[in-house]
Amino acid sequence: MPGVPTGRACDACRKQKKKCDEKKPACGRCLRLKVSCVGSGQQRFKFKQQQFSPKSNQSGQMTLAPRSRSTEEENHCFEIPRACPGNSMTALTNSFVGAIKRSTDLRYNMWWSFGIFLEDVPRRLGSNEALDRAVDAVTTAHAGFCTHQPVSTEAIAKYSYALKTLRVYLDDPLQASASSTLCAVMILLVCQAFIGNNGQMLSGHAQGAASILHARKNFGPRDDFERKLFLSLRGSVLFEGLFNDAIDLSSEEWDALVTNDFDQNEPEGQILRCLARAPVLIKRGKRAIGDGEDLTLLTMEVRQIYEKCKLILSGLKARTVEFEMTQLSTMTETFMSRILRAHYLRTHGIGLAITMFFNCILQALDPSDCTCMVESRSLVKDTLVHAQKSNMYRPVGAGYVIMCLSAAWAVTADTHLRSMVEATLIDYHGDFVTHNDVNIPRELERASENLRLGSTAQLNAIFTP
Repeated sequence: MPGVPTGRACDACRKQKKKCDEKKPACGRCLRLKVSCVGSGQQRFKFKQQQFSPKSNQSGQMTLAPRSRSTEEENHCFEIPRACPGNSMTALTNSFVGAIKRSTDLRYNMWWSFGIFLEDVPRRLGSNEALDRAVDAVTTAHAGFCTHQPVSTEAIAKYSYALKTLRVYLDDPLQASASSTLCAVMILLVCQAFIGNNGQMLSGHAQGAASILHARKNFGPRDDFERKLFLSLRGSVLFEGLFNDAIDLSSEEWDALVTNDFDQNEPEGQILRCLARAPVLIKRGKRAIGDGEDLTLLTMEVRQIYEKCKLILSGLKARTVEFEMTQLSTMTETFMSRILRAHYLRTHGIGLAITMFFNCILQALDPSDCTCMVESRSLVKDTLVHAQKSNMYRPVGAGYVIMCLSAAWAVTADTHLRSMVEATLIDYHGDFVTHNDVNIPRELERASENLRLGSTAQLNAIFTP
């Protein structure tokens, strides 16, 4: 079609009529000039010839009806309407599809870092303005982040606009419970990774997602799209639920949040179901300590979960080591093997964090448990090794390591180990520098105090010379 670009040069090179190397996520020219690179290596439009099959109308005459696409085409082919290739929704869809493309470097790949539900988002655009604005904000913020630019006023403005639109949708009971509105909340969570959170580690969006789910009659996922969405949403809500008392869900609701058909029989799903017990146990522990209750039964309950976490963690670690050894012996790496290696490493890291969470709780309930303290040192050292291995996926692909290091700092009061963890955490956090930097020491103290049920003084005394 005349006038429709067929090359894969980025927008900036196309506008300046310069040669583009079409690399992803940003071309060499844009990286050199430190400008936003949008669309590098991305095919602008893909036209599909509409096929027709005969269909009889009521009068008996033959008419033409569009033939439906296969499921595989529906899942992986994003078609651009033939009539309006230049409209704003098409441009937004193209930019977002480029940002979540599976072939994008895992260091910057949103699909890999934040969830497979993102692949279903393009076909939902145009039907929910809250989702549209959230996608626009995250696409702009991600493009700037990939070219190592400071957070732009455009990205902040779009994020603010998306927040205002979301509030309007949340005030409408019908729209508030819609899958696309819940998806908009999750995408704004992703956006915060690129623009910062006003000096706080907690996002606030996870609390909003929990409120939406709490207001629905059926707390768990209602369809296949929500099952994919919950794979990502559950972690954000769970980890924030450990430190945010405003996320007040019942044990049944926490269990419904984490139970998912995709991985309920896999070790990553099993250890998340263990973590789903933690928010309620933390509240019970704080209350019991405050009221001077006997902690024996609660300690036994937490110890049982902790032992299960250690068993699952051992399996996650063995799986990672075995895969790495296999890759070294074959000396070949495919796209799927790269994904599996990164996935196994990430789930091992998350397993370390969850195990350390329960170690913290157990130490608070039973400060005389020397075995727990010895194991905590080993867990911290494993986390430092894990952070070193994860360097290859920085910045976006290793963003979860910040949470792992926070857990490692909280699980020990050994000043030497804590200084090593804090230095590594500051280095990792530097990947996401914003105009409102987080006060890391203050946030670590706050997180540790919560995980230790408000009783850190006794532990700190053990390591004081």
